[in-house]
Amino acid sequence: MSSSETRIKEMVAHKWDLASETFDTHVGHGIRSKKERDAWKRAFREVFPEKGLKILDVGCGTGELSLLFAEMGHKVTGIDISRKMLKTAESKAEACGAEITFREGDAENPPFMTPSFDIVFSRHLLWTLPDPKKAVENWNRVLRKNGKVVIIDGVWDRGTLGDRARRNIGAFLTLLLERKDPRKGHPGYSEELKSRLPHAGGAPLEKVKEYLAASGFEEVRTLNLKEVRQAQKENMPLGERIMRNYQYYLICGRK
Repeated sequence: MSSSETRIKEMVAHKWDLASETFDTHVGHGIRSKKERDAWKRAFREVFPEKGLKILDVGCGTGELSLLFAEMGHKVTGIDISRKMLKTAESKAEACGAEITFREGDAENPPFMTPSFDIVFSRHLLWTLPDPKKAVENWNRVLRKNGKVVIIDGVWDRGTLGDRARRNIGAFLTLLLERKDPRKGHPGYSEELKSRLPHAGGAPLEKVKEYLAASGFEEVRTLNLKEVRQAQKENMPLGERIMRNYQYYLICGRK
């Protein structure tokens, strides 16, 4: 890895270290209700109905979905570039008695030498990566034959005036009605960092399909997460609802 690439990784890790303390308090990150938890489980069972799978959660953050997978009976390993995110994840797993392996690791190049996993899973990650195409290729590398990659992502900011207005109005309403800053816990990326990320505003679905095809994944399909989003909105103040009007998807493919 070049010194420039190392610097970018360090910048990304620092931003998510700062976000770790309040990350789970935000809708869409922490699971806020039993209804939302059940909706996630139904979505995942539709994609991989088998029991006892080995799942690699890349960019696992605070381990919210790692814990959910363990609850569903899977054997989970979570990696993240942020040490503080991992520390939170480990504390949560210990508190509920979940046997999950967490370790520091680069989601673009998971630290595993052989095909080891039935599922490689990522949520809200591709937009943070300098080389998402390389990441998808390496996820294929660590999957066993017939294993699946499962990606949840979206387009948070298309760079339009409409998107900017929506975010500003939503933030103002949250400050006014909820007396809290909706941006607290969301790392603000510098212009230097944004310039190195091909999807700084979010990873478009069609582009992710290209990455999967280029990496040799087959049987690519998408899943509607409408039930999950509806459950999330029930615990969402008005300002948050306005801000969360964007493309959001689950896509998966088989090796």
